[in-house]
Amino acid sequence: MPSVSISTKQLQTLFHSETKQTTVTTPLGNTIVEIQGDLEVPLSRPSDDSASDEILSRFTQYKGEDIVRFGLLTISPDNKVATLYVGKKQRLLGNVVKLETPLGLLKFDNDSGTVEMQDIFEYKIIFKERPLPIM
Repeated sequence: MPSVSISTKQLQTLFHSETKQTTVTTPLGNTIVEIQGDLEVPLSRPSDDSASDEILSRFTQYKGEDIVRFGLLTISPDNKVATLYVGKKQRLLGNVVKLETPLGLLKFDNDSGTVEMQDIFEYKIIFKERPLPIM
């Protein structure tokens, strides 16, 4: 079963950067992930010594920024069902949906007045239900 690790780098980029990347790369190409609700994840590594090794092991550095891995995304071999494992206690079940009309990701450069096509999305993964416990 193909899988890809998900980090909050996408969220940090969305809120703190010019690039605004909000996609996840999957075997189907870059894919939009739609989650009903909020993901509450730390934006930086805990600075105190009381953090457990398990918590600290979820953090890594990329280009000088803290990144936290909050889950693991798996997609079924038939590319129809997706499961997002959040931490060790919850999982979300979702569906892979082919978009009726593909979406283009455009990057606007206000200084030069140009628009650059970044990507085309043909699929999104929709998680509609509440998280289920991992047994």
